[in-house]
Amino acid sequence: MPLLPAVALLALAGGFSAWVYYRREFAVRGRALLLAARLLALAGVLAVLWNPNVPAAGRRGLSERFVILDASASMAALDATGEPAWTAAAARAQALAREGARLLVTGGARTVAGLSAHPDSLADLTPAGHESVLAPAVGTAAEAGAREIVLVTDRRVADPVAVAAAAVRLGVSVVVDSTLAPPGLNVGVSRLVLPAAADSGRALRGSVHVEGRAPGDSVDVIVTVDGRLAQALRLPAPDDGETTSAPFVLPGSLAPGPRRVSARLAAEDAYPPDDQRIRMVQIDAQDAGVLLVSFAPDWEPRFLLPVLRQVTGTTVRGYLQVGPDRFQAMAGDGAASGETGPFGPPTVDRAQLARRIDRAAAVVALGVTAPAREFLDRAARRTGRLAVFPVDGDGAAAGGVSAGEPQGGEWYASDAPPSPISTELGPLLYGGLPPLSGVLPLVDAGGGGALNARLGGAGESRPVLVLRTEGRRRVAVVLARGFWRWAFRDGEPRDRYRRLWAAVGGWLLAGESAAAGPDVFPEALALPPGRPVRWRARGREGGQVRLSVADSTGAPVLDSTWTVSAAGAFSTPALLPGPYRWTAAPAQPPDPSDPPAAPSDPPAAPTTGLFEVESFTREALRRPVDAAQLAPGSVAPRAPDQRLRPLRTLPWVYLVVLAALCAEWAGRRRAGLR
Repeated sequence: MPLLPAVALLALAGGFSAWVYYRREFAVRGRALLLAARLLALAGVLAVLWNPNVPAAGRRGLSERFVILDASASMAALDATGEPAWTAAAARAQALAREGARLLVTGGARTVAGLSAHPDSLADLTPAGHESVLAPAVGTAAEAGAREIVLVTDRRVADPVAVAAAAVRLGVSVVVDSTLAPPGLNVGVSRLVLPAAADSGRALRGSVHVEGRAPGDSVDVIVTVDGRLAQALRLPAPDDGETTSAPFVLPGSLAPGPRRVSARLAAEDAYPPDDQRIRMVQIDAQDAGVLLVSFAPDWEPRFLLPVLRQVTGTTVRGYLQVGPDRFQAMAGDGAASGETGPFGPPTVDRAQLARRIDRAAAVVALGVTAPAREFLDRAARRTGRLAVFPVDGDGAAAGGVSAGEPQGGEWYASDAPPSPISTELGPLLYGGLPPLSGVLPLVDAGGGGALNARLGGAGESRPVLVLRTEGRRRVAVVLARGFWRWAFRDGEPRDRYRRLWAAVGGWLLAGESAAAGPDVFPEALALPPGRPVRWRARGREGGQVRLSVADSTGAPVLDSTWTVSAAGAFSTPALLPGPYRWTAAPAQPPDPSDPPAAPSDPPAAPTTGLFEVESFTREALRRPVDAAQLAPGSVAPRAPDQRLRPLRTLPWVYLVVLAALCAEWAGRRRAGLR
């Protein structure tokens, strides 16, 4: 906490305390002393929050020399002698510890292992930290009384500036052990760029990026699909710190389903874990339960898409037409649908969009005119659920109704005639809602209206929403524009917008299996190491999920019950690199008010699938920094009487605060105050 805010808080707290004692409390003897005790306690708490460095003497019986051993993943790489750097580093740290230094092992900002009085404990330690961050360890050593710190590291450090700054600020001497051999040559596949989903019969384009230092003038990369050789690439060897890349094309004969694509270096080097990258590509993936496509510029998709995601309980994709034959995924939709590209949300052509429309359980089409109607008629032949937002009479015909040209003016929602959704729309009070526009006069509905509007709020009532049923096919036709204005306003209008489309979406999807794939699934099928696994639980918001995860040998690594957040997500701990199979089943206890299930009712089937944790880390690709960056010559230890330590490490501060609180409490009781 900066000094000025701390002083301001102390002044405010002190002023309030004085006001309480002299204006609100009974006038008792010694109230000035009671106020002083409270101010002393407040000052101590704010001082700990401020946490300045203060002069302090060394601790008796404890060494002031520390050894910080870097246990990040790059320490497992081979050095210039062909031996693992960790072997020599651990031996050197043990030797310094036996000479009297105190040992601190760190694998990153979150993995400080702590102080060890037994150097032999390094025999069972494996370097696995995913980031070489040493500044927190320097701060920990300084707080423990260090005056001299020896860094045993391969110098592939992510925060050299922070390390040097911490040394200067805390007044400790930092030196880098110079007995370790320099790192060996290493090159790795830094990126494998591929789309997350693709259609069968179409070529799959991607690229491989290689980074590091190679011994020769070229690097060979093997691209495989599900373990079978697909292509062999030869790339120019990158210069130190630079990247080279090469494109590749996979044939369009990949079978539907998840395909594991890997790019692996043909020759081993100093650090094999970064020689391979993995991507999972869904070929002919089951498309979203609801697919929204806008054929004309409008504000409606911006507000309708997130509402449909919330109220339908299924995956929803959105596409905007950006050219005669191009449709772009709506912003933010690529991550939700599993599709991402190197340059933002992906685009698809008409043929790709038609296949996705054909596989979707429900389609919402906005800005429909005659050309869009022809496209929908061909693409949505098997789509049983359709919502149409027409622009003119030709567009209304896509929903099976006849309508005239749009009429101008301000149209206000007035009433909801009897319809399949009238129960949901009944509680809505339409007065005060923003007006609609561009109402298409209905000529022949072929079904009943579900929502009416009046011109200026007092004209003739006209249907603005029509619901039609033909066998299993259900069609909603929206004959007005500007519903987005409801969602644009906070409060009741936005709530009514959500309730309206929740009712329409529920009617469209009633009796239809709209879920695309399992209802529980990991957010990504190829995961980076060392990070929690994030899961999505569609339709189980606020409930519980029983999740079991097993490794490639079938041995269970995780079997527990997890609570799903209101956003339909939960996280599990990070896993070691390798392939895993998961199985999920509902774990929500039954509601006592629910009727008992019939004996013939089958239990809910668990969902299952595969994912993989990569071994790739950038640790060994980072260039070693100069020792002078970690321990600049200007940094020198302070004199013994000038040693500094953070205030929070001094026990007497907490004793003073406790003593002041106890003194005030006892004094108030003796004075008769509560």
